[in-house]
Amino acid sequence: KKLIILIIIYLLLALLLFLSLWSIFRNNKDISHNPIYAGIGGAVNDRGVYEIDQETRLYELILKAKGLHKRADIRNIDTDLKVIPWEVYCIPYLPEKIYKQVPSKKIPQPKTHEIKLPQSMKRISIVYAGLPRTYMLITIIPELELITITHIPWYSRVTPEYEYPRSLYEIYLTGGVPFLGRAVKMITRETIDYYFTQKRPSWINFIDYLGGIEVKVPDEFAIEYGLPKGVNNLNGILAWEYISFISKSKRREGQIITGSLKRIEMQKEFMQSMYRKFSDSNFYLQGEILTNIMKEAETNMTTQDYLKLVQIYRKMKNPKLKLLTLPGVIQYYNGVEMYVPDWDGYEIEKKNVYLRSIN
Repeated sequence: KKLIILIIIYLLLALLLFLSLWSIFRNNKDISHNPIYAGIGGAVNDRGVYEIDQETRLYELILKAKGLHKRADIRNIDTDLKVIPWEVYCIPYLPEKIYKQVPSKKIPQPKTHEIKLPQSMKRISIVYAGLPRTYMLITIIPELELITITHIPWYSRVTPEYEYPRSLYEIYLTGGVPFLGRAVKMITRETIDYYFTQKRPSWINFIDYLGGIEVKVPDEFAIEYGLPKGVNNLNGILAWEYISFISKSKRREGQIITGSLKRIEMQKEFMQSMYRKFSDSNFYLQGEILTNIMKEAETNMTTQDYLKLVQIYRKMKNPKLKLLTLPGVIQYYNGVEMYVPDWDGYEIEKKNVYLRSIN
C-alpha cells in the first residue's frame, strides 16, 4: 500500500511539474508572439496602423501603407531607419508651388534610334532589385555568349519633363515592385521579361548559403568593421554592409550621391566575385543555388524558368560577363541631386559591347 501511495504521489508531482512547465511555455510563447504595431500618416496612400516586427524599416512601413502620395516629400527622411514600435510616423507633403514647378534645366529627349540585334539573337532581360536601393538590369544574349549587368543609380530621374522630379527609389516607394519594373523599362527602353527582388534577410541568407564571398575590401571598410586589410571572406551580414557602404567621411559631409557612385563600383567587384564562385560550381549545385534563391525572393520566375536559364548558361562555351553603369549626369532640382540618364550614351555603350562580343 505504501508503494502504491508513493507511486500515486510521484505521478501527481510529475503531473504538476508538467502543467507548470506547460503553463510557463505557453505564457512565454504568447508573450513572444504578441504583435507590435506602428502608425503612419501624411503623404501616403492608406494612412493607418500596421503590424510590424523588430526589423521593419520605414520604407517597408510606407509600402504597407500602399506607397507614397504623388506629392510626398522624403528629401529629409531616412527611410532605412528601423521603425520604432508603437510610434506614429508622418510623411510631409511637398508644397503645391514646388510640386508644379518646372525644372530649371530641360532634359534632352532621347532620339528614336535603337541598337538592333539580328532576329536570330534573342535577349532575356531581368530587372534585379536588392531592396531598397540597388537596381540592375541583367541581359542575357545566348548567341553572343554574353551577360551584361547594368547598374542603375537609385536616384535616377524617371518622370518626364515638367513633372515633379521623382527618382527611381521614390517610384519604388510609391508603387512597389510593379512600378519599379515599369520605371526601369522607361529608363532603359528595354523589354523586361522577368523581375527578381531580394530584401535584406533573403540576401544575407543567400550569401551565407554560398559560404560567403571573397572580396578585397577598401581600407575604410576594413577599419570601420574591424577586419584585416585586403581580401576577406564576407558572410551574409558583412556582405550586406559592404554593398551598402558609404565611408564615414562622405556621410559626415552629406555626400550621399558621390558615396553612392563609389558604392556601385564596390557592388561591381562583389558581383564579379559572386559570378566566379557560381561559375566554379557544378551544374547541379547551380540549379540548387537558384532554387534556394527563389524561395525567399519576390519574382515572376518559376523554378522551370530558373532551370532553363541555367541550361542556357551551361551551353555557353565561353560566357562573358560585362558590368556597366547607366550613363548620365547629375543635376539639381529644387535643391535635390538627381541622376539624369543618358539614353543615347547607353545605346552606344551597348553597341560597343555587342560588337566586341561578335568580333
